Amino acid sequence: MRIFTDIAVRQRSAVAVLVLAIVIMGVYSYAVLPRESQPDIKVPLITVVVPLPEAAPEDVENNITVPLERQLKNLKGLDELSSVSSEGVSITTCKFLPSVTVEEALQKVREKYNIAKTEFPADAEDETISELSFSEFPIITISLYGADLSVLQPLAEKMKDELEQVPGVLGVDLAGNLEPQIEIEINPEKLASFRLPVNQLIQTLSGENVDISAGGVDTGNVKPSVRLPGAFKTAEDVNSIVVYHVEGRPIYLRDVATARRTYKEPTSYARESGKPAVSLSVRKRAGENIILITEIIKRGIAEAKAQRFPVEINYTISGDQSDQIKAMVSDLENNVLSGLVLVLLCVFFAMGLRNAMFVSLAIPLSMLMTFVIVKMMGMTLNMMVLFSLVLANGMLVDNAIVVIENIYRHLNMGKPRVTAVLDGTSEVAWPITTSTLTTLAAFGPMLFWPGIIGDFMSYLPLTVIIVLTCSLFVALVVNPVMAVLFMKRTAHGEGGLASYFTRTGTVLVGAYEVTLRRFLAWPKTTVIGGLVLLVLSFMMLGALGKGVEFFPEVEPRVANVTITGPDGMSLETSDKLAREIEKRLPKSEDIESIQTSVGTGGGNFFEASGDQSHRATVTLHFKKDSERKGSPTQYLEQLRTLVADIPGAEIEVKKQDIGPPTGAKVNIEVSTENQADLVDAARKVRAIVAEVPDVVDLRDDHRAGKPEFKLTVDRQKAALMGMNTQWIGNFVKMLINGRRIGGYDEGTEERDIVVRLPAALRNDPTVLESILISDLMGNPVPLSTVARFDYVGGAGSLRRKESRRIITVSSGVTAGTDENVVRAEVLKRLEQARAGGVFPAGTQFRFTGESEDQAEAATFLMQAFVVALLLIGMILVAQFNSALQTTIVMTSVIMSFIGVNLSLILHSQKFGIIMTGIGVVSLAGVVVNNAIVLIDFINIKIAEGMDVKEACVQAGKTRMRPVLLTAVTTMLGLLPMVLGISFDFFTFSWIFGGDSVAWWKPMATAVSWGLAVATFLTTLYVPTLYLMTYRVSLLFQRLFARFVQGEETPVVQQVAAAEVNGKELEDAYRAASEIPQR
Repeated sequence: MRIFTDIAVRQRSAVAVLVLAIVIMGVYSYAVLPRESQPDIKVPLITVVVPLPEAAPEDVENNITVPLERQLKNLKGLDELSSVSSEGVSITTCKFLPSVTVEEALQKVREKYNIAKTEFPADAEDETISELSFSEFPIITISLYGADLSVLQPLAEKMKDELEQVPGVLGVDLAGNLEPQIEIEINPEKLASFRLPVNQLIQTLSGENVDISAGGVDTGNVKPSVRLPGAFKTAEDVNSIVVYHVEGRPIYLRDVATARRTYKEPTSYARESGKPAVSLSVRKRAGENIILITEIIKRGIAEAKAQRFPVEINYTISGDQSDQIKAMVSDLENNVLSGLVLVLLCVFFAMGLRNAMFVSLAIPLSMLMTFVIVKMMGMTLNMMVLFSLVLANGMLVDNAIVVIENIYRHLNMGKPRVTAVLDGTSEVAWPITTSTLTTLAAFGPMLFWPGIIGDFMSYLPLTVIIVLTCSLFVALVVNPVMAVLFMKRTAHGEGGLASYFTRTGTVLVGAYEVTLRRFLAWPKTTVIGGLVLLVLSFMMLGALGKGVEFFPEVEPRVANVTITGPDGMSLETSDKLAREIEKRLPKSEDIESIQTSVGTGGGNFFEASGDQSHRATVTLHFKKDSERKGSPTQYLEQLRTLVADIPGAEIEVKKQDIGPPTGAKVNIEVSTENQADLVDAARKVRAIVAEVPDVVDLRDDHRAGKPEFKLTVDRQKAALMGMNTQWIGNFVKMLINGRRIGGYDEGTEERDIVVRLPAALRNDPTVLESILISDLMGNPVPLSTVARFDYVGGAGSLRRKESRRIITVSSGVTAGTDENVVRAEVLKRLEQARAGGVFPAGTQFRFTGESEDQAEAATFLMQAFVVALLLIGMILVAQFNSALQTTIVMTSVIMSFIGVNLSLILHSQKFGIIMTGIGVVSLAGVVVNNAIVLIDFINIKIAEGMDVKEACVQAGKTRMRPVLLTAVTTMLGLLPMVLGISFDFFTFSWIFGGDSVAWWKPMATAVSWGLAVATFLTTLYVPTLYLMTYRVSLLFQRLFARFVQGEETPVVQQVAAAEVNGKELEDAYRAASEIPQR
């Protein structure tokens, strides 16, 4: 390792230039790094959406979903196959194993789709095959309100066109908007009086609405083009068209129908604080800077309001991720800076100003290097990257402290400055490299975390590995150069406060020596006492702990009240329910804005296609943590009670959590051998779950069949008249839904011209049966001649998983309740009911959602912990060449659980599978560093001939300051997050709490307390354990010689004459062997 330092010291100017380059590139990289609240992760999860217009769910399942599943189910790397067959659309979802890239998954699905589509009906429309991308969710929503929708519509469309021109914007989605069209409402009676069939009328109109280019005419010098402009421009143009003749008299369209400019039937409604609105949801491209995009958008909408909006029109901005990101970045930046200040103060008081300046270089240089690497890797600056820097904040100075301390020690020996730097650095190069590798070994396994959660959390270990590697580079290359240039032979902490702290440290070292000697006098008692403390901590956690959680429960910034009615529920009915919820919302100053959307998927990525008229969402946006007076969680609990008795739909009150998406707290997939039993089994499961305490928002995804009129065609009569089922079906579809006969230009937009029956007539089957349709000879006959309408019930959406139909029963749990206890109670009651024969034969339950994610995460983290211990063990064995000493070091990992358990008890926190779990794995690599330093020094002293007991004491005294300093700096770096208090260096004010701080606090407390207790016990427990194992190893060598070799050697004879427990044993062994023992 010395070669790197040698080169750096010889090429000091080059290192200085390199440092300057790191600063410039780091600052630039930090400035231009795209900001996101959460990592932009790519998940191999592909959806295939295939529309089959107006088809019933069973027809969609049989004609689209089943043929597609037959091709997809055998795809290599496919982890899970699920589908939803709804009216008019099939949505199939393919979840692949993490080893499959998104590009590979897309290609595989497309190949199988091309095979399956040969079996689809002819009227199946073009598919949409897409990947799940979290970056494509809206980053900001703008709601225009204050005027009639006819006034808002053109303004919203113009804004949409302008926003889509903003660099980085992927698309803008309108909701609540009205789309203009010319609608031709036919009069069946007048058509019948002229014996004019509808299809003939449509054919005539289609032939008139054309613009034709007829070539050019050669006039000699020029060749002007010939153009026939026949396309309709206005509704009056349409009304004036001659559509028929009766006895030589022209029949105009106005004589049999009415053309007028109107709007298409709305597919969604939007409201802002109860007022009609048009909302624009903006989506960005992957990897683009949210903050820059939203600033341009907000500036553009403000200019539009000031310059061209009518005075009565207002707008609100909601769901602005840039505000959340800026708040989160600010929180974490202030935590980094607050921790940095605390770390530097600690180093200053312990090492003096000059040496503290050398050490402090490690933090900014390491972070700036990290920003450069993160930028080169195409990553974004998000909550995971920023917290990784908070976590590593105090650890960045560890290597620098050891290097500077050792260089300073060699310099005070009287060595020349260059020699002191080279000797001091090379002496500790391998130990600090080893300690860094052990930390990296703890984080390394987490890079292989599978699934969406793994992709999300992997940014943490990756960033920590990068920044700690950079800190090692700074310690071995930059710090030695700085020491050569500026270090002086001065006493630590000369003068002032630093001198006071130095004297205080001397007193502490003396007290520590006395304590350690007492522990070493009773090694067995000390070791057993440590184990007792460990067991007691687990017993206390079992008695006083708050349970287990997956991710931390934090106060939300956004919450949704989702309404889901039966399939076929009209948009007006959904809107009525949404208005009722708006009325019942409790008044609160903590709510920033309220948006209502009716006829949308409620944020469900997998059900965003097809008819969504039965869905509505009321979205509540709360103020920032620092501006709120109350608890959003308590507000939502109150709201849940107020809306519980609203009939006609399932109503779910759910907050938007920080972090990767997870399923419901309780999520049970029900399947049966006989499909006819499925609905009955799901209803019984739901009834049982409803009786379990603390269950809220209970629902299932089975929907009652949508009522429908079935059109029955008399095929024999139809055939005699030259018609078929498709001909008749398309004719009826035109009467009800309308037939587009072309378009017309309105400004820059092309609008539709549609022929259909008036609303009062198209909803009456009797009227529909009386409409004239042309037979083979062109003669008009009533539709009732060949077909009739029958009222029947239909099937609701059909869900399948692994080619079997399922119904999912799900619920949440009340705030503060241990969801694992609730799930266990649900499972117990379901099994009791199964044993009692309550369910149909062959009924199966599968707990998925959060419980499945939690189990997978817990399994992985346990495996990662074991792998981390093995990797750390291998590194330690390579350094110490001793399995026994490696085991001693690893005990510090086990003892850190005492601190973790205490943190959960004292802070009244649940054991977080993710946050506490990662904290435990992280500790494995951090706490061993102190033990490495101690044992390495003990070995050196024993090799020099010192008595083992005295070597333990001297090692503890000599290494106590760097051990405490590295541990304290790590804890101080996390202290602002543990306490929830930091200083805002931009506004020069104190910050209490924060939206992101609450999410990260469990991990910060676990690491801080675990490290604190492990450090305290390491300084006492490790030397004591070393002494005891050293003596026991001598005893085993004696037994080995006696019983394996068959006789005692002179060495063993002298050792045997000594006491087993005492200094005489060590002296006898050394005298007999005449070699120093390690």
